[in-house]
Amino acid sequence: MKTKLIETKFQSALGFVSRLFSRVACFGAAILICSGASAQNLFVSGGISLDSCGLGKIYEFTWDGTQSIFASTCNPTDLAFDNAGNLYVVNWEIVRISVQVSIYKYTPNGVATIFASGLSLPSYLTVDRAGNVFVADNTNGIIYKYTSTGSRTTFASGLYHPVGMAVDSAGNLFVADNTNGNIQGSIYKYAPDGSRVTFAVLDPSDRPADLAFDSMGNLYMADLGGNIYEYHVGILRRYPRTTFGSVPNSAQSLTWDSSGNLFVVDVGGDMIYKFTSQAVRTPFVSGQTLHELFAYLAIQPPLCCQ
Repeated sequence: MKTKLIETKFQSALGFVSRLFSRVACFGAAILICSGASAQNLFVSGGISLDSCGLGKIYEFTWDGTQSIFASTCNPTDLAFDNAGNLYVVNWEIVRISVQVSIYKYTPNGVATIFASGLSLPSYLTVDRAGNVFVADNTNGIIYKYTSTGSRTTFASGLYHPVGMAVDSAGNLFVADNTNGNIQGSIYKYAPDGSRVTFAVLDPSDRPADLAFDSMGNLYMADLGGNIYEYHVGILRRYPRTTFGSVPNSAQSLTWDSSGNLFVVDVGGDMIYKFTSQAVRTPFVSGQTLHELFAYLAIQPPLCCQ
């Protein structure tokens, strides 16, 4: 009886080890697949024209800076990906004497549909992990929330001029709001239920343009004065701000890839810079060399995460 009990326990242990090894092997395979698919392409809006549609472009750059045109449209500005690899782009055009602003949705193979319309210019967007699209209406100080099917609700209001937005891993929405007279600009943190707290108060000289999180959950802000600021998020270091790096002219848009590289659009010099996680800056692509204009950027999600 004792021998049988020992044998049963031994077989049970062997089964557990076998299942554990299988899971580890599977996890390791997933890591290898992810590593092989980690070369994410960078998508950049640009080529804005006040006169006609079709001159605006969404450029696609590989890791080595090789350029191709993903789509041609009117006047694309801010853009963001969902986890399925769909690209959302704010697009505007002049019709007679009015400006019509829409959000286009592009599938990974470039098929475009109108996702939302009737917005104000300028507008900024970001997408959370559930596929909800948040749009900041800069003119009216409103943030709209669109479900993946296009259904719209007002998520927040009472802002002055909201610009950059980013969503953290917990689903909290961070919004940079510009200075209003004697009221200094702030970065607000909205919980998924819409409740708001002030994450940081900006300096009077700040001109925020965009927000992005790195893989460690630290928040970065692009400033039109040229600086990139880092807000450390943690228990021991609660939101102290440091200057991560800078560009020669005006930092308008920024995004991190999964390898820990930060890409920044310098609109004044028409350049995209690449920063390592240690803040070493190198030119990535030059708009002057390519005869292109750059506006906003977004990084393609890893294939294993789509």
